[in-house]
Amino acid sequence: MSQGKRLLAYVLLNVLVSAATTYAVLYLWNQAHPTPSLPAGLISPTLTNLSLTETVQVTDAVSQPVATVAAPIPLDQQVISIDNVFGIGNLANEVVLIKSQTDKSLSLTNWRLQDNGGNIYVFPELTLNKGGAVQVHTAAGVNTVIDLFWGRDTAVWQEGKTVILMDAQGIERAHYTIP
Repeated sequence: MSQGKRLLAYVLLNVLVSAATTYAVLYLWNQAHPTPSLPAGLISPTLTNLSLTETVQVTDAVSQPVATVAAPIPLDQQVISIDNVFGIGNLANEVVLIKSQTDKSLSLTNWRLQDNGGNIYVFPELTLNKGGAVQVHTAAGVNTVIDLFWGRDTAVWQEGKTVILMDAQGIERAHYTIP
């Protein structure tokens, strides 16, 4: 066997062993650290309108859908709640848990999470489906449909502080006082 063929066989064997080792390590990691999953349909990454609305399908005389329009949700209806604030005072662990309380899709685009001290987080384009939830982390990170990151370098929340959730029109929709 020539030197070139021997080298090629060695390289191919090395690639095969490396790939098998990587696969085995990732498989074992996934077995030890399973990814939590939410039931289908709780959170939707779809981008929708900027206001608090529910979707209504308009039909013609023979019940054929002709359009989908946004209908406003009454202001006196509780559509969302701040369930808890975890890890207060610890930037790495500080997170606000927000849950939808409506049976309709809820756009959080341009909503604000704030305190009375001038700290304000503005939500990106995000829609929660019925029963959906999202976590707002104080620290920096990469946004997903269930985890949003404020990108601050210091913790915001502390005992006795009130967390306020304002809709895109500036109307308070929920508040939570940290015990």
